[in-house]
Amino acid sequence: MEKTSPPLLGCNKPHLEKLTLGITRILESSPGVTEVTILEKAPAERHMISSWEQKNNCMMPEDLKNFYLMTNGFHMTWSVKLDEHTIPLGNMAINSISKLTQLNQSSMYSLPNAPTLADLEDDTHE
Repeated sequence: MEKTSPPLLGCNKPHLEKLTLGITRILESSPGVTEVTILEKAPAERHMISSWEQKNNCMMPEDLKNFYLMTNGFHMTWSVKLDEHTIPLGNMAINSISKLTQLNQSSMYSLPNAPTLADLEDDTHE
């Protein structure tokens, strides 16, 4: 029996095509790329968002809330075919709410001389 590839969900669901910025279409049309798959998760429930906001003492931006109400993250993978071998190559994921971590203003996450939003606000030069 011939092995069939999993369905290419990005083609069937326009919102996934937007989420991936059209990468699924580009990958599918690239020579040698094979097995482009997207694992979409069920939408998050509003109480999950509220719970995350309370736990982290901050409000999620509306567009992020809308994203999670559409899908609670996703995972996309693709492979390439070299000679007779299929080699896993790419991986793109957006975490579910349960794995979402708030990044605080911390030196751990920034470069030593990286500009901040405060630098933009104080810039009076044209």
